[in-house]
Amino acid sequence: MKFRVFLAALLLSSIAAFPLESPCLQSCVNEEITNTILQKCNDLCLTLNHCCGNRLNGESPDSAAERLSCANGCEIAFYRSTVEECKSDCADGNQNGCEYQHPNIPSLFSKCGDCQAGCDKWPDASACSDGCDFAAQFEEYYQYVEKPEGTCEQDNIPRFLFAGQSNMEGVSEQALPNSFTKMIKIVNSKKSKKNIKNRLRKLLIQGEASEEQTAKNEARFLYAMRKHLKKKFMFKNHRTSTCSFTMPNREPNNLDCERPVSSTACGSEHSMYGPEFSFSHVFPTLTSPLQGEAISITKVAVGGTPISQWLKENRDNDDNYWYGLVDAIKGAQGTLEAFVWFQGENDLFLEDGPNLSYQEQLTQFVADVRQEMYDMSGDKFESPADIPVIIVELGRWIWGLGSEIIDAQRAFVASDSNAVLVPTGAGDNRDEKMTAFYHYDIASILIIGKRIADAMATILNENTRKTTRNGTTIETIFA
Repeated sequence: MKFRVFLAALLLSSIAAFPLESPCLQSCVNEEITNTILQKCNDLCLTLNHCCGNRLNGESPDSAAERLSCANGCEIAFYRSTVEECKSDCADGNQNGCEYQHPNIPSLFSKCGDCQAGCDKWPDASACSDGCDFAAQFEEYYQYVEKPEGTCEQDNIPRFLFAGQSNMEGVSEQALPNSFTKMIKIVNSKKSKKNIKNRLRKLLIQGEASEEQTAKNEARFLYAMRKHLKKKFMFKNHRTSTCSFTMPNREPNNLDCERPVSSTACGSEHSMYGPEFSFSHVFPTLTSPLQGEAISITKVAVGGTPISQWLKENRDNDDNYWYGLVDAIKGAQGTLEAFVWFQGENDLFLEDGPNLSYQEQLTQFVADVRQEMYDMSGDKFESPADIPVIIVELGRWIWGLGSEIIDAQRAFVASDSNAVLVPTGAGDNRDEKMTAFYHYDIASILIIGKRIADAMATILNENTRKTTRNGTTIETIFA
């Protein structure tokens, strides 16, 4: 993957120097697009007679014909990681209507105005996509530059390792495309509680496999976390929380760089956010030893994977991702605080039936991950078992097909004094059920992220350990 130029940070002083070949988490640049950057791409748009120009300099604040312009595609490209992601946003923006709200761009795109003076061609269906292509010709877009060999500079901030399959990746808008902006506007409307919950229910019931009861439940859960879903924050980069998303099945499979958390920063390229989005907004506000601190999510996920593809014992198989997980652990240089695992659906559908060894495999897998984290942690933890683990329980749709994996998850957590289970609606309690679609929808992924945050604060508050940061050892009491 390519990403924009990194921003050098402080060298971690409490961990011994890495050998040159070690993986490294690095920062992406956190900057806004400028008129000068946009104009470079816009000049190429003009070569194809794509009018409707640079709205950042006031030349053409509007587009026309209910379509995004080539220049709009250039602007969107600055906030995306690949050309394909940019083009997907263009397709969303060209849906019927006069306005388009990009999740990472605060000002609306207006598609029902006039192009700049002298323009004789309104945007056609390919204009915005052409802008995405043109942007790829400039280093300011889609670009990620390697640090000089032998250096590994990063912020010494608390990090959390998130791993798993597609629901950890985040495919939140698949069930109901182009619905995130609508949902946030409803949540923030100045209506009565009953009115907001009813409008949320009507939106969510339109999603794939949605049911009246699940839409009602999700609306209730969303309203309860309303204070964390403020419109002024949901459409902007987070001020302090960052994330990276490494997919070890991709080539090249280098570690992703860290960028500010947003609704599209670290989700699937086919959709939007994973549970890291709401976790990053909620966790820093909760009472814990890390309250108010800048944090980062180190996410490693591959969709459609059974647990066998992550096990250390299978690490030399072509389709195994253990080494990708270890690279992320090493790249964090001892700053990881806990491990969150969200996986298991595919273990229900093996050729020979459900994976009846899942609990045993999960137990060994967690032990191996903890050992890797412990080996990198200096004196932060007294033993591998002191590393907190959170398991996200499989939910509504899996429960209806078989409970073997969910039973194994529950049994593992019951046997581990430093593990917590995050519920997602499995079971027969109708008031707790969420979406029956196999990819959690826009609401349920937000809810799950908040529940992970709540669980994280709880488990950290129950532990006591020494923390080393910036060369200073601090006795952190979790009481």
